[in-house]
Amino acid sequence: MKTSIYIGMLILVILGGLSSCARLFGGMSKDKAAKTLDRYLKKHTQQALGFTNLTRFWNEGNMNPNMFSVEIFDEQTPEIRFGLHFDAKLMNEKDSLKQGGFQTQSIQKQYNEVEADFRIKQRMIAALKKQGIALDFDYYSAQLQFKNTPTPEFLKETLTALIARMNTNKSDLLSSNYFEFNLQTPPYSTAVLQAKTTSEENEDWKLTSFSLNTQAEDYKLIEKSIEQETTHYLKQLDHQYQMHPASKVYVNTDTFKEAVWIQFLSDASEADDTLVKRSMAAVTAVIFQYFNPETHHIIRTELTPIDHPDSFEAYWEGIETQLPFPTHW
Repeated sequence: MKTSIYIGMLILVILGGLSSCARLFGGMSKDKAAKTLDRYLKKHTQQALGFTNLTRFWNEGNMNPNMFSVEIFDEQTPEIRFGLHFDAKLMNEKDSLKQGGFQTQSIQKQYNEVEADFRIKQRMIAALKKQGIALDFDYYSAQLQFKNTPTPEFLKETLTALIARMNTNKSDLLSSNYFEFNLQTPPYSTAVLQAKTTSEENEDWKLTSFSLNTQAEDYKLIEKSIEQETTHYLKQLDHQYQMHPASKVYVNTDTFKEAVWIQFLSDASEADDTLVKRSMAAVTAVIFQYFNPETHHIIRTELTPIDHPDSFEAYWEGIETQLPFPTHW
């Protein structure tokens, strides 16, 4: 207990020391930096912008004691917000914005981009809400929560229309080129179904496959169930395999009620007693566990030996084409 207290006190001392060092080397106070930023925002932006979480951005990677980080937000629509770094001394003395790194856009231009992104997404959210679907965005993904269990056709129509609308506005959206849609339907407690898309810089998002969201609680339950079933199956074989860390999951997009867990295998070895060692072992077989993602029930199991372990990479890339059902449309 005493050790924890001492460690906590030491951390506070270090943090305080960093702040003091910044001031010692000529760093502007937070109060003055806040007044400087407030004055700059009123002069150089067209909206009523506020800010929060003003923090000195001074560390071993950035030795400028006058650099601060802050979150800017629209006072009329607080959901419109973005992060900013600024040199408070230059801003105060020269009415200049130095942000460090590669960011060179003015605050007004950054606001315009974030505001456009927000408005477009709000229109998409409102449109789906009328259909009983809750939509929420972040940079890498969107989550769709269906109030009623959708038919496969309705689910595909909804997602197709959403991707098309995003593509129409792609130049104004602040979203990753590798974008995922996580879908929650009534049989699940979390958004476990996942549609993966990809796009190049100036190209549309394209659906590449339907899988499961590894961050969802439902996924963890499915994973545990499949691992137990796979372990039980392997114990019955004459040839002793062990599960390799590599695996893939695909969902049947004709029904969304069937999926396959593709687990790669290597020959069992007592020497492979760590995850790192198992990942280095040659892949000698692959097991396909076809299952119902709602009930976790195993529909059928198929095991295929890999005769040439050095062909694993090609096998990994092309395995989707071997499946008996479509994984996208």
